Amino acid sequence: MKIIDFKEIKKVAESMKPVEWYDWVDNVLRKKDLFDMPPKIHMSQDNGNYYNVMPAIYNNENLVTLKMIGRHTLKANEKRSVMMGDIMLYEADTGVLKAIMDAEYITTLRTGVVAAHSAIEFAKKDFDTLGLIGLGNIMTVFFKTFIDKLKDSNDNRKLIVKLYKHNQQEVRFAKRFDDLENVEFMYCDSYEEVISNTDIVVSAVTRVDENFVEDNCFKKGVTVIPVCTMGFQNCDLFFDKVFTDEIEQIRGFKYFDKFKSVANISDVLNMKKNGRESNDERIIVYNYGLGIHDLYFAQKFYNLANAKDIDYNYPNSKYFI
Repeated sequence: MKIIDFKEIKKVAESMKPVEWYDWVDNVLRKKDLFDMPPKIHMSQDNGNYYNVMPAIYNNENLVTLKMIGRHTLKANEKRSVMMGDIMLYEADTGVLKAIMDAEYITTLRTGVVAAHSAIEFAKKDFDTLGLIGLGNIMTVFFKTFIDKLKDSNDNRKLIVKLYKHNQQEVRFAKRFDDLENVEFMYCDSYEEVISNTDIVVSAVTRVDENFVEDNCFKKGVTVIPVCTMGFQNCDLFFDKVFTDEIEQIRGFKYFDKFKSVANISDVLNMKKNGRESNDERIIVYNYGLGIHDLYFAQKFYNLANAKDIDYNYPNSKYFI
């Protein structure tokens, strides 16, 4: 068995191009029917803390994964991420544990990349403005992947990127990407300023108690991607289309029965459902998180990581008591 920790996964990821992760995400969505993935189990705790339990099976590669991940407020003097998680990787036909892997880096990575995939897939063709709220790790992955994919497609359009001002995050974010010649960053004091007259709106805020803005702030043709699914409930009632990574995982949303249209992204990619059909459609994309993306990323990092085998003694006889 191998132990592949946060540092090793980070090391491997930093040697890669984001467009490679984009292709992983796209491949899984297109081949979604080849995986077996029950809806995630959500266990709520006090103070907004929670655990999510996410199993997945990929028989083509003889793999099973189980991810346990949760959000927990920091205690006094604690130095850790608010989000913590682990993935167990099994051999499907034997049940033998192949690896214990850090899940926080993989989850952050695939979450940001999935958001970038949705932006590329569902934005109107002539988009030129982005509005970004919550400029932490996930948004950094989103923007890196989004720009990398545009470059890979020889798309050099000029972009205005509106950043919501919060604790100097916007300064750090803009500095991180100050080498981009075709990008102009704007610092915004309000959510209204970020969202109004913006083509693509992405939020990676982990806790929201109310909607960000009123309905009239969303222009025709906007694509909204709430990474953590919060802050845009009013959009559910008047947007033209809702797309999601898995309908069964959002069926419990408050206004699910009032969506004008809802479809799985995988069905759009496989041409079973229509995606964006005009530059006037308002579209919202809910990526609630797929365990099969965790499985696929875990498999890739397992193969790329430099991790030593350790002894893990499981029962090797029928009678052991």
